[in-house]
This record gives sequence, C-alpha cells and structure tokens, in this order.
Amino acid sequence: MLALITSLRHPWNSRDYTEVERIFARSVTSWVRQQSNEFCVVAVGNRVPTVELPGGTRFVQVDFPAPSPHRGPHTGIPAVLRDKGTKLAVGLLAARQEQPDLTHVMFVDADDFVSRRLAGFVAGRRSEPGWTVTDGWRYHAGRRALHRQRGDFHHHCGSSHIVRHDLYPHVDLPLTASQEQLYAAFGDRLERWLGSHLHVHDDLPLTPLPFPGALYRVGTGEAHSGTSMGGFGRPVPRGVAEEFGVEPTPLTPWSLARAVLPSSAAITTRVRSVLGPLSRGGGTARAASATRRDEGQR
Repeated sequence: MLALITSLRHPWNSRDYTEVERIFARSVTSWVRQQSNEFCVVAVGNRVPTVELPGGTRFVQVDFPAPSPHRGPHTGIPAVLRDKGTKLAVGLLAARQEQPDLTHVMFVDADDFVSRRLAGFVAGRRSEPGWTVTDGWRYHAGRRALHRQRGDFHHHCGSSHIVRHDLYPHVDLPLTASQEQLYAAFGDRLERWLGSHLHVHDDLPLTPLPFPGALYRVGTGEAHSGTSMGGFGRPVPRGVAEEFGVEPTPLTPWSLARAVLPSSAAITTRVRSVLGPLSRGGGTARAASATRRDEGQR
C-alpha cells in the first residue's frame, strides 16, 4: 500500500483559496487513476474543501493558525516549513492508523501530478527503502507545455520521494495533536524531512526512480516559490497526458507555438536581465569618458 499524502496551505496565506481548492481537486483526480488499487490518498488542511473530491480521498481537518501574518502565498521559508511540516505529519499519522498494509508514503504537493505507475511499482517492491524522483517534468497548464528536468528534479519539486514509512519517526499521537506536540515528537526531522524536500535523498537510503515519476506544476500564482516554466517548452504528448492525467496540447499552430515559445513575461524578464548589466556598464563607461574629458580640460 502506497499513501499519497498532501497538505493544503492556510486560507489566509493564499491569493484565492477557491482557486487553491480547484487546483487541488484537479490534481487529486489524476492521482486516483493509479494502475494498481494498492494506494490511498490523505489530505490535510484547515478547511473542508468545498469542491468535490474523488472517492477514496481522506481529508483530515486541523485548526493550526496561519503560519504568517502576511496575506498571500509568499510567506517565507520558516512559515512553509512549519505549516507544511505539521500538516504532513498529521497525514502520516492518519495513513499509519488507517492502513494496516501501509508500506510506503509519498508527500505530494497539492498542485502537482504523479505517474499512474507509482502504486504498481511500489507494490512489487514492498521491502525496499524507497526512491527519489530525480527525473521529471515541469508543466505549465496555461501553455499546455512541458520541460524535462533530468538528474536534479528533486532539488526543485516537493513531490519527489517515495519512502518506506518505518524510516520516518514512530510517533504515537492523535490526529488532533497540536503543532507543539508534533514538533516535540518528530524533532528536527519534522522540518527537515516533512516540511522540506531538500534533504531526504541525502539522509535516507533512497535510489533514483527508474522513470519520470512526477509532473511539477508551475505558474499557478499560488505556489510559495513562484516558479515558472523558465523559457522554451514542448507540447504535451498524449502518452505523457495519459500517464499523469493532464490535457495534451491541441495540434493547432497557435497551441503548438504557445507551448514551445517562452511567454511574454519570460521574454521580458530575460531582456531585462541582459540589458540591466549593459545599461549599468554603459553608464560606467560614460562616466569614465566624462572624467577623462574633464581631466584633459584641466
């Protein structure tokens, strides 16, 4: 049994919580399309979703306070580690309590997509420590565009590790545990392994997953990182669309061009990054020339 565990950000720390729920519902609908039925989905959040979730999705409500007084999605890393870490800890407790056949867990960001092959892959390897998604895709839903990220995918995306659940700390707490109780029970591993995705691969005996296992959704406006596609993309082929439960790129000139070419915002950012140093250098050169003229006149 593989548990896909996710958390929803606090409504206060979102730009539009209705959109957060809509994005999550779209993602979880794709997760439950696993080719094997040996999986479960656990989501943890402050408010019961108003959108319909697919059958088999367990939602656990918590009353944790907003992690940051700042209104909006960009709350700062400490706030993310605390809110996400404690919510995923509750999700882990719920999966362990309700699934006696649980072997592995995967913490998945609520706006990402995962391969349909994961549950079946794990079911045939129950005793293995786990795997890291080192190879995956960046995905922009608006552009219907992909960008392959090889080798270091897990450095960028939070949906990157499948871990045998007994490698995480054994904690005996109710699902109503406070954040303080969770911190006391999990110790520094609450933020290091649950709140963050940057250390798990190095700290645990994981091996690279032998296929692209996750699709990192960017450009939603609700992610803490604010990450975008970053330039050129490629159309979403039907095979990838079917595996991850997203829409393929329509085979029209406009849709193909939009998927491949950078967005206007990306082009503007790139032009500014190039022109900035040039304009500063030009200003320095003009100032030096003026100094030489002044010195010659003197």
